[in-house]
Amino acid sequence: MNFNDKAKPIALKAKTSKSAVAIADKHLQATMRGEHKVMATRWQRVNKMLLGGFHFKQIYFIPGASGHGKSYLLNMLHKDFTNRALNDHKFSFKVLHFGFEMNSEVEVLRSLSAMAKIPYRKLIASDDPLTESEYIRAQKYYTQLEENPIYFFEDPGTRLQIEATIRAFHLRFPDDELIVTLDHSLLVLSEPREDEVKTLSELGKMFIRLKKEMGLLTILLGQLNDKIEGERRRDPTNPALHFPTKTDIHGSKQLYHASDAVIVIHQPSLLNLEYYGKQNIPTKDLIVLHLLKQRNGAQGFVLMDNLLSQGELLERRKDKDEKNRQEIRDQLVGSTRS
Repeated sequence: MNFNDKAKPIALKAKTSKSAVAIADKHLQATMRGEHKVMATRWQRVNKMLLGGFHFKQIYFIPGASGHGKSYLLNMLHKDFTNRALNDHKFSFKVLHFGFEMNSEVEVLRSLSAMAKIPYRKLIASDDPLTESEYIRAQKYYTQLEENPIYFFEDPGTRLQIEATIRAFHLRFPDDELIVTLDHSLLVLSEPREDEVKTLSELGKMFIRLKKEMGLLTILLGQLNDKIEGERRRDPTNPALHFPTKTDIHGSKQLYHASDAVIVIHQPSLLNLEYYGKQNIPTKDLIVLHLLKQRNGAQGFVLMDNLLSQGELLERRKDKDEKNRQEIRDQLVGSTRS
């Protein structure tokens, strides 16, 4: 045998136009019957922006700066996906949560905070312990949380270990749809002789392959770099630079291109901005979800009220937006007259 001979490449598998049309027709019939596989959220504007919610066979990338609420957001999505009032589907599913940043008990405590209406600080602080009545109130939700179809994986692994885990669950639950969430992408361990860029690139390719093969709904959390925190980006006289862009995402080329939708979660007040963007949006208690990429729809953003201390985000009321804008206009008029 000549070891210099290269193995012949394997021809790529073809799909005929007829078979593609048949699959598309199956999709249309399911949509017509209201059976399209999508997970709705509690936020109507977010659902509308995402064409109904988070879709299976799609990859969603949610980057944000440290401390801006991306893990909280994912925790709320878990609650929404398992909430029968929002998602009473005829199909069953499992959530595989690769929570490499936080322990599973932290995820549970955050959920309990919102469900029992107890501030998260109250659940973890030693200087203000729970009362017995608060503890009993939290206990009422244990059974509900225990029955959630969520599996937690806390120990960081490589992309190949993640893939092996997903495949094992696909074999174990062949009739269930799989939702895979990863918190977060930079904590995935590299394979030997891989650098970070290579790891992220291969991670994206892996999830593209698995979404086609298994129909996964994938949500990946990521990190923003420190460019957005620079003085130039925080200049109140140049509001056009306030909004995050693709280049603000750490390793932007890799996971950005692999994803079907990219949603940046952003708290402008943490960058010491009093007003945000060309619209002069007041930043007090403001969180913004920026849809930077939408393969099947339009870009945009949704304004949210920050109630993370209570495990909640609320869509900002439009009348509140207009009131804030009117106050700014009045201030500008007043300063001009003076």
